[in-house]
Amino acid sequence: MSVRFVKNKPKIIGLTGGISSGKSTVVKYLLKENILVFDSDLAVKNIWKDNQILKEEIKKRYSIDLDSTNGKSELAHILFCNKEVRTEVESLIHPIVFKMIDDWIVENNEQKFLIIDMPLLFEVGYHEKVDEVILIYVPCRVQLKRLMLRDNLSKEDAMNRIKSQMKIDKKINYSTYVINNEGDFDSLYEQIDKLVRGLKDEGKQ
Repeated sequence: MSVRFVKNKPKIIGLTGGISSGKSTVVKYLLKENILVFDSDLAVKNIWKDNQILKEEIKKRYSIDLDSTNGKSELAHILFCNKEVRTEVESLIHPIVFKMIDDWIVENNEQKFLIIDMPLLFEVGYHEKVDEVILIYVPCRVQLKRLMLRDNLSKEDAMNRIKSQMKIDKKINYSTYVINNEGDFDSLYEQIDKLVRGLKDEGKQ
């Protein structure tokens, strides 16, 4: 089935942001506030862990053993450096994730709204399947600094990962809500609280 068949009941909201924008922090806060969030990153991790057919396909195509010590880092490297490979791998894994999301929405269709956390929401066109989009925003210079520090990456490697996604400033044009995460946690949480209150108030109407 498609998200379109259950659209507006509940309202489906996409949550996204550039790499190292602080989206994971936002998701943790939402979950603490008992907001239902589908974590697509976690879904992907579980697929890579449990889906033997997919792992065999990766081994056959790219000679990468995902069960080896360096398997995941080897795959990550070619994904961020080779657009053609990235597109091929996405075509394998995205349909699995999308089916999981569809099932999750049906299971929770009594909710007023549901949030789908998806880093590549725009890149894979999933923004067309949701009702609204929340963007966690930081400028590219902040992304770069945070990513280098978080993952102990060189400037070149960090920029390659940032460039693998749509420019964050362009994502603003397609977003319903923009949460600026340049400041401290208090500022971030205040913006989230205001947004969630608005969504809950809409649900009461």
